[in-house]
Amino acid sequence: MIGVDIVEVARIERAREVYGERFLRKVFTAGEIAHALARRRWAESLAGRFAAKEAFMKAWGSRLSFSGIEVVSGRRGRPFILFQGKVYEEVSISHERKFAVSVVRIGRKRRP
Repeated sequence: MIGVDIVEVARIERAREVYGERFLRKVFTAGEIAHALARRRWAESLAGRFAAKEAFMKAWGSRLSFSGIEVVSGRRGRPFILFQGKVYEEVSISHERKFAVSVVRIGRKRRP
């Protein structure tokens, strides 16, 4: 299954302005927050991770807890997702100043 999502970077900036750290802790893991806030363009980084989480949920086929999905930067910055103790490597994130987009592919679910 494949999931795709696009996020306006300004949406993430506004959410942080309005809801502060509460928003960050509800949506992102401590590692994701630390990774993003260490960057000059922190909002682009968080928007990319937000898009990846949404794309993962679409590929998964149901709504999941944002904080239960962790987007990690691996070797050379290549992202992957940790969810329920499993690694999902087929993740792509791209961003520029206004938008972030992500595509996630996970294996087919087998039907009983």
